[in-house]
Amino acid sequence: MTHWPTLRHSVLLLVAGSLLAVLGTGCSSSEPTSPAPQDTTAPGPTMSMLYTTAEGELVLHDARRDTSQTLATGVSAEEARAVSPSGRYLAFSYDTADSSHLALLDLTTQSLQRVHAVSGAATYSLDWHPDQDRLAFGYYRPIENGTRGPGSIRVATPDGTTRSVGCSAAREVLHWLSDGTLATRTDDKLYVVAAEGCATQASLDARRMHLIHYAPDGRQMAYIHRELRYDRDAGEYVPDSSLVLSGPRGENTETLFGDKRHVRHPRWSPDGSELAFDVAVQESGRRQLVVYDGSRPTFLIPPDQTTADQVHPRWSPSGTRLAFTLRTGEETYAAVRVKGQTRRLGQTRGPVWGWLDERSVVVPGPDSIRVKTLNGTTRFAHPSPATILYVWSRPVS
Repeated sequence: MTHWPTLRHSVLLLVAGSLLAVLGTGCSSSEPTSPAPQDTTAPGPTMSMLYTTAEGELVLHDARRDTSQTLATGVSAEEARAVSPSGRYLAFSYDTADSSHLALLDLTTQSLQRVHAVSGAATYSLDWHPDQDRLAFGYYRPIENGTRGPGSIRVATPDGTTRSVGCSAAREVLHWLSDGTLATRTDDKLYVVAAEGCATQASLDARRMHLIHYAPDGRQMAYIHRELRYDRDAGEYVPDSSLVLSGPRGENTETLFGDKRHVRHPRWSPDGSELAFDVAVQESGRRQLVVYDGSRPTFLIPPDQTTADQVHPRWSPSGTRLAFTLRTGEETYAAVRVKGQTRRLGQTRGPVWGWLDERSVVVPGPDSIRVKTLNGTTRFAHPSPATILYVWSRPVS
């Protein structure tokens, strides 16, 4: 196996210290658990949370005032959600007992605008225009064989107005590219189309492309390529899954890892220059975080210094730090890499959610959602929701 470089300065970069100091510190440390101080919950920060409860309520909570508002009942959250370029609007999807919905929440006024709904179960996908508050979204009704059934591609504006893009085949939005075109797909094809009229600009075979992730700037995409390959030793065809990078229209493909690495959870940095993911590593017997910057993949933590699985990377807003989830046996912990050390920020229920700001990590704990500083102090705690849709800072009003 190729031994990758041990640390990357772009991930571990702090305001002070040279590259040599960072590398030297990282190589000399193992994976210590920094002693976290006792949780001392301070007055609520100027932040809000949108979440669903186990009872099916869609709740907006103001942490500063410690007040909650129920926006809808009988709902369950779905995966599709994204914030507009201005940072003002959150688009998200949810289900009710008999229908599927797409909504916009104004993060400033905290008003909710429902922009689309269909009866029965539907799958939504969405992406915002690169520099305008216009939302492209697709939806389809899944059919029994797992393929994309009836649906459409549409564009919505914050006032709730929607229009059809005019696509006859595409059902899923992948990305709104910087040139104004939309990357969309069917079961078999990836189409780059005009945002008005759906004229095809490019297409490629997408039957073996899974879990497609475009970089925020739209210049690259990462995906899992799956097919069967013939194993001569076994004398049979076996599944083969590779992590592939390419240009936005499928050009200039580069295979980073084959199926033995079992790449999972790819996540682009905010500026699209780096890709973080976790892989299986034979030397450590663990899953480990890797960062790729376009030149070579590097471990966040060296294999010989690893004592736990590292999964689900989460970039800080500046893209200079990674939070992630540590798995040790049956327990999971929120963690962040600072000054060449791994700091545990408390137990989690599922993956670390992400960052509130550059020095605060949102941790869904076993009994509460907590905002933790990088030294382990709890800034805020709230009874654990069923699903966190979004957490954001708000100015004092």
